[in-house]
Amino acid sequence: MNELAEVRIGVLHSLSGTMALSETPLIDAVQIAVEQINQVGGVLNRQIKVIVEDGASVPHIFADKAEKLLVEDKVAAIFGCWTSSSRKAVKPVIERHNSLLWYPVQYEGLEESPNIIYMGSCLNQQINPAVSWALVRGKRRFFLLGSDYVFPRIANHLISTLVTDGGGRVLEEQYVPLDSKDFTQVVTAIRELKPDIIFNTINGEANLAFFKEYARTELDADSYPVMSFSFSESELQSVIREAAGHYACWSYFQNLQTPKNLEFLRNLHERFGDDKVASDPFVMAYAQVHLWKQAVEAAGAFNAEIVLDHVVGQSIVGPGSPMEIQANHHIKKPALI
Repeated sequence: MNELAEVRIGVLHSLSGTMALSETPLIDAVQIAVEQINQVGGVLNRQIKVIVEDGASVPHIFADKAEKLLVEDKVAAIFGCWTSSSRKAVKPVIERHNSLLWYPVQYEGLEESPNIIYMGSCLNQQINPAVSWALVRGKRRFFLLGSDYVFPRIANHLISTLVTDGGGRVLEEQYVPLDSKDFTQVVTAIRELKPDIIFNTINGEANLAFFKEYARTELDADSYPVMSFSFSESELQSVIREAAGHYACWSYFQNLQTPKNLEFLRNLHERFGDDKVASDPFVMAYAQVHLWKQAVEAAGAFNAEIVLDHVVGQSIVGPGSPMEIQANHHIKKPALI
């Protein structure tokens, strides 16, 4: 590929470490979008070249890799991060260079950067609807379980407030390390307390260990359902039998019967095979590349400082639903359970 006829973008996700299971599929999502755009002539008559870096599930490595992408590779934008810890580590790097980060995953909110587009759901788009859903269905006794970092703690603070205001009660709130593999004590506590529902904000591979232990102790999903917020359909494939009957809240699920989603899934399966699974973060990672293309074309330039003046109002009818970038750099979208 002629360097003069290309524009580089960076993809920054964990290919190793505790978050690799969740983050690696998002690289494929970006690649699909890039291939589609390149097939119709690219962006401003340039083909897109993707440069992938591994954040290794460690925030300071994410920051170092972001610096490398911007300074050495001279990418026009970075697409990536999953955990809030990695995003917060990358944020000052992006802002210092006045560049652009597209962040595809749900998070706790409470942040607004002029250099970040937040594609994932915020608490009001994911936590609020799920708590309302549970309360309407007579759930009054809640058990909160999360990974020990930013998003779960802030999310559970809001959950506790909403549950109390709705006449419910939080029986217990527990946090585990991101690399947790032993959930014996957690499941024992659930069995003893007998909550009406468990709200799960565990991230990464620890979800697999949790659901396997949950199923091993024969906790009934009908009697003790788990509502997950950071466990998508991609990771679910590893414990599809153990997690049967439980719930999740996202803005996209693969079984949506919309023309755009059916077309998206056909293209996905042609490219990666029938077993490839789309999830909410996967679809956001895909859609954000198309939104970036639109903003670049509206700006008539690749320079992030110029592109940032044209991102607000960009919209797309994605596989899940129409989405539009708001003035606060967040996305208008629905909530589905």
